[in-house]
Amino acid sequence: MHKIDQYQRNIQDAEGERGLVESKLSSTIEILQRVRELAVQGANGIYTDEDRKKMAVEVDQLLRDVVLNANSKFKGDFLFSGNQKYTKPFETLEGGVKGINESMIKEVRYLGDNGKHMREVDGEEYIAASKPGSEVFWADQFQIYSSVNTRDFRITQDQTIIIDGNKINFKAGDNAYAIVDKINQSPVAVNASLDMVTGGLILKSTKPHKIELGDIEGGTLLQDLGIIEKGRPYEPDNYSPTATVFGGSIFDVMIGLRDSMLQNNQEDIGSRFLGGIDGALDNLTYHIAETGSLQVRLNYLNDRLTDDKLSYTETLSKVEDIDIAEAITELKQLEFAHTASLSALAKTTKTSLIDFLR
Repeated sequence: MHKIDQYQRNIQDAEGERGLVESKLSSTIEILQRVRELAVQGANGIYTDEDRKKMAVEVDQLLRDVVLNANSKFKGDFLFSGNQKYTKPFETLEGGVKGINESMIKEVRYLGDNGKHMREVDGEEYIAASKPGSEVFWADQFQIYSSVNTRDFRITQDQTIIIDGNKINFKAGDNAYAIVDKINQSPVAVNASLDMVTGGLILKSTKPHKIELGDIEGGTLLQDLGIIEKGRPYEPDNYSPTATVFGGSIFDVMIGLRDSMLQNNQEDIGSRFLGGIDGALDNLTYHIAETGSLQVRLNYLNDRLTDDKLSYTETLSKVEDIDIAEAITELKQLEFAHTASLSALAKTTKTSLIDFLR
């Protein structure tokens, strides 16, 4: 019974966390809708340089609001930092920006990982109450292009890599095509291919998120392929400096939009960054829908556990509970037998003065 109570407490916690996630994502969507309005205006030729500068200042303020949402906490733990729940997920770096004489946010770095806050809601059944910021606050598909030619590449010994928390094993003798095939056959949301011109390995996410990857168990495969930096087998942002990396966060898009407004670059505002805002809105809307379906599942689980608890209580009652009337009758019988026994014993052991004179 105590396990059911614990599962229900876990469900209550998950509902509270889910509700806060939904609130923060809804707030971020409202902010981005305003940013989109500014992007549409900024791409319009009727506005002046000074107008776009004012728009850029507003975008910078809205950017700060999104950072606050992304760094929200639930019961002392950061919502969107993955398994690094005590680490603030997004760190801002400020400084001078071209086109304006004041300090603004120049970069927003993700410091968490790709883990999820899991809770056990039934025997061996877990749900994710929230997802990492590397998924939720991403705008584009993440892409890594290696510059290392893999035409004659072969693995010399068995190795293991990890992508977004999933291990993928390779055998000695595997060539570049086998590596691509094994990555694509794995459950990760990443597609692998080879550049037909350079022969380099290409990794692309199949949904907006920051790819987390590395060499483990002493391997060097991704380092040898030029995907991650040598000597940094499994760390955040360990991408090789020789690789080309695309696909940024919501913050990258907002910073790029703001800077384009400051530099009066209408073309980038209306195409590149307006498209990035749309991608961010699509991703946030998808995660909002997921939180809604999660609530439905949590309601079902809680109802099922409540029914289970009632059923177990009734069964236990039938096994352990007593019939009060029958128990009283038995108690009276035992009390009468006890009294009779004491009376009989008193008569058989009765002493007299003659007994003492002897």
